Amino acid sequence: MNRAASPVSGRRVLLIALPVVLSNATVPLQGAVDTAVIGSLGSEVYLAGVGLGAQMFALLFSSFNFLQTATSGLSAQALGARDPGRVLDTLARALTVALALAAVMMLARGPLRVAGLALFEGSAQAEALAGVYFDIRILGAPAELANYALLGWFAGQEMTRRLFQHQLVVSLSNIALNLTLVLGFGMDVDGVALGTVLAAYLGLAYGLWLARGRAGVIAPQGWLADPARILRRDALAALFALNRDIFTRTLLLTGAFAWMTRLGSMQGDAALAANVVLWQFFIVTAYALDGFAIAAESLVGQAFGARDAAAFRRAAIVSSLWSGALALAASALLLALSGPLIDLMTTAPEVRALARVYAPWAALTPAMGFLAFQLDGIFIGAAAGRAMRDAMLFAAALYYPGAWFAAAAFGNHGVWGALIAFLLLRAAALLALYPALERRAAGA
Repeated sequence: MNRAASPVSGRRVLLIALPVVLSNATVPLQGAVDTAVIGSLGSEVYLAGVGLGAQMFALLFSSFNFLQTATSGLSAQALGARDPGRVLDTLARALTVALALAAVMMLARGPLRVAGLALFEGSAQAEALAGVYFDIRILGAPAELANYALLGWFAGQEMTRRLFQHQLVVSLSNIALNLTLVLGFGMDVDGVALGTVLAAYLGLAYGLWLARGRAGVIAPQGWLADPARILRRDALAALFALNRDIFTRTLLLTGAFAWMTRLGSMQGDAALAANVVLWQFFIVTAYALDGFAIAAESLVGQAFGARDAAAFRRAAIVSSLWSGALALAASALLLALSGPLIDLMTTAPEVRALARVYAPWAALTPAMGFLAFQLDGIFIGAAAGRAMRDAMLFAAALYYPGAWFAAAAFGNHGVWGALIAFLLLRAAALLALYPALERRAAGA
């Protein structure tokens, strides 16, 4: 429990962030492998089907990503306040909520599938394949939501090496299973979905084992996972108040990405497939940059819990400088290597050609989006869910209609340009609200 007393430094930021950068790079890597495996089948309809199905779950599961973000911020604040019992209670409470939400989702899987498919506009064959993907992938809901809680708990305590180990198990097993099921056993979209489900449960088992080891180290004398304490009304009310605001923010964020997919699907299956390929550029870099956002979550949260305004500011500045440097390097690399990367992910000639046309937009997303990602981490560490929600409401109110007009006027160029504008709007709104966080950290 002595991490919170250490000074905030560039080295400490890197020690937290680098395992997360490596860990998170494996998540979109598995998406890129899925894309490459399906792309090797030589038909754009498989790519379109997986793209629609994956976006449905990005909207569904990511809407509950507050399980990770809230758990990270609350466990960091408990660590900063030197309250190990509260650190353990935070995880137990988050896992309970995760399993309850997963049960509801599985019971409502039929209506959720219909609603998800209604959001998009692909060909009949692409939508049929997306439905197959959905029916299998929903079986992994308990594991995927519980994994969110575990990842947040590790991140909030600066235990990013364990986070890396946990995510590596999920990602590598997913890649191995998908390669085996699709290329080895001749499955297609169903093989990708089944591999993802099995990998999620393997990751959950490993993550719980890691968490048990940590609990054995920090548990106070006589601590027990008492359901009456964990499910105490005021504690749950505080958790759900934070979760409500982060849920609204996350729903609007994932909805914006789904809106981009819908606008792309209106350009035809080839353009949709090209966007699926280019989306990997955005996701890979976003997950890498998330390492520094998680460093901010942990360090800002601990400083907030300790009411140390100077450490709060230093954590925000140092982590943001590192994030910006990585973002600029990533954009430069993607601009230089977009052609070969596209060829790795699809063999369809029309998709390759279209992806090259729009690749510069995708390559710019790290440089244009890093500040929004980083500020998210800072606000999560301060448990400032309402401010995050308000900033997202502002950005989304401009993005949703603006993206539609941009797509109507400029086609797929407008779709990508609107995404970059959305990232910049989010950053501007969060920056305007940041000074209030420093005042709260100082107890003002």
